[in-house]
Amino acid sequence: MKKLLGIIVLGLLLSGNAHADDGKAVSYGGAHELPEHARPNDATISLFEERKNKFIKKRKKQKRLYTIKPKGNAIEFNYDKNLTSLTLEKELSEGFILSYLYYENGVVKYNGTALDGRFKKDITNKTLFYTHSTGKSITSYIVGHAICDGYISSIDEIIDWPLMENTLYQGQPLRNLLNMSAGDKHTVNESANRVMGNKDHHRDMGLETIAKLLDGTKAKSKNIFYNNVLTDIIANYIAFKAGDKYDDLMKKVFQDKIKIKHNVSYEKKGRAKWDKNKSKYRGKPQTLASYSYFMTRLDFLRFAEAIMKDYQNKTCVGNYLRESQNQAKKWYKFRPYRNNSLFWLHNYAKKYGSQFYFDFYEMEKRNIIATEGFNGQNILIDLDNSRIVVTNSAATGWDVRKFMLNVIREGKLPK
Repeated sequence: MKKLLGIIVLGLLLSGNAHADDGKAVSYGGAHELPEHARPNDATISLFEERKNKFIKKRKKQKRLYTIKPKGNAIEFNYDKNLTSLTLEKELSEGFILSYLYYENGVVKYNGTALDGRFKKDITNKTLFYTHSTGKSITSYIVGHAICDGYISSIDEIIDWPLMENTLYQGQPLRNLLNMSAGDKHTVNESANRVMGNKDHHRDMGLETIAKLLDGTKAKSKNIFYNNVLTDIIANYIAFKAGDKYDDLMKKVFQDKIKIKHNVSYEKKGRAKWDKNKSKYRGKPQTLASYSYFMTRLDFLRFAEAIMKDYQNKTCVGNYLRESQNQAKKWYKFRPYRNNSLFWLHNYAKKYGSQFYFDFYEMEKRNIIATEGFNGQNILIDLDNSRIVVTNSAATGWDVRKFMLNVIREGKLPK
């Protein structure tokens, strides 16, 4: 009976993507991002796309964007005529996926965006998307470059950082931070976005304020705990170690390696109004960095292709990725059998290492690497067969097996 009920519920969730469409936008209390449980209609997606653009403009006006501009060296992709997939066409016509890219052996074989005219503003190659937690993997990729360029000695480098010297992170190997096994679960709330009971979002305070909140903390369990605050700490550790060469490092990654075509920005950390402490670190680059990037759909793909080529060509950064894979730990959210598992890519990964997912269900003997961002900003790469799937979506509620895992495993789009 329970199994039957589960099947019925799952069918309802997937049926028509399960959104009630009376044509009116749902505001969700004025939030600038859709909550994870949302199943928005087109009017709601339009509203939140507009809010996203306003949010980016607001952060720019506040001088809270760190931006890497393109160098003009972006390499255009080769495109075949789109493979036939009525399922994908339906999804892009009425579902939550806003952009879908399937790449194989140097050729884009499916290049799809949401149907023109669905929203107030069409999705184009210039549309900026949040990376959300895919930005965690971008941050790790930057760590790889920082190691190869000598700013960081290795993933086993011991954290020796005056800003954080009185916190649980001081004295730990960088590996623990990269693997989300730094023993910091007790320092954040359940959503891992607020520190030591403080009501402010961690991105609305500089790292000097977070260091103050963490003063005197000690590491506890070394089990993996997925902590959003921690990756911002890693991002700022990069800035600390690179020093006055930080801009050069970021340009090398995005301009010279990824070869972005459009501006890539991350949201700088803010300043807590309640923190009157005049820290000598306030406003320094090592207090402002974050993993919250804004990128275009094809620059997502360029990032994915750069990872794949580094890994395959065994470059220095590729060796960092291989080491990340080899030392990856058992992932505590591997649960491919639950009724709602299909909404999140991470449910199918058996291992997590250096901010990447590895060892995927039914593909355990293959070299697969993945990133996942809130509401479906995902990348899945088959490092053996040079296949990549990139999704950008407005909401979860679509089947990652059908649109990502099966495509990578079989090299075929859904019919």
